Amino acid sequence: MRVVIGWLIVGVMIAATACATTPPPTPPSVDVSGTWVGVWWAFEGQGGGGELRGIFRQDGTNLYGNFEIKGRTINRTFVSGVVTGNEVRLGAPAQGVLLVNGDEMTGTVQGIVEAKITLHRQP
Repeated sequence: MRVVIGWLIVGVMIAATACATTPPPTPPSVDVSGTWVGVWWAFEGQGGGGELRGIFRQDGTNLYGNFEIKGRTINRTFVSGVVTGNEVRLGAPAQGVLLVNGDEMTGTVQGIVEAKITLHRQP
């Protein structure tokens, strides 16, 4: 009887583990490699707004690149994230979600304050 209960517990643990695995991410339906230009503006305070240029390289689901942020000053920063479906999820240095629709990318990024971004692919 102990053996049967032991195997039953092992079976339940295996089934629970199998159910707990995460499904694989949706493959990218877009390639955002290249140069994108547009604008950003902050939702709160005196965050302001300005021009933005992103230069991205996409390798499968991984995204790497740089943002050149123009406002009161010009700042350049490395960005990285993942692309699933038509969604770009930025993870460093700030987190954000951008949706790609053809040659336009829009969304929000959380830096010091939350900012809205609209970018257009450059030829």
